[in-house]
Amino acid sequence: MSHQFRVTVEDLVTGDKQVMEFAPGDYVLIPFAPCRREHITAYPKSGTHVITIRDHRPQAAPREVIEP
Repeated sequence: MSHQFRVTVEDLVTGDKQVMEFAPGDYVLIPFAPCRREHITAYPKSGTHVITIRDHRPQAAPREVIEP
C-alpha cells in the first residue's frame, strides 16, 4: 500500500482542478451542493470524528467511475 495518496478534483464546466496529497490517517470528504458539511465533532483521545452532513439528496442515477 502506498504511503501517500493524491486526489484530483475537476470542475467539468470550467476545467478548474484542485490536487491535494494525503497521508495514511487522513480522510477526504467532498460534498456537492446542496449537500454540505455542517459540523465536525472531534474526539482526540479515541481518534474519532463525527461529521454532520446537511441537505443530502442522493441522485437516483448511478455514478460513473472513469479509469485513467
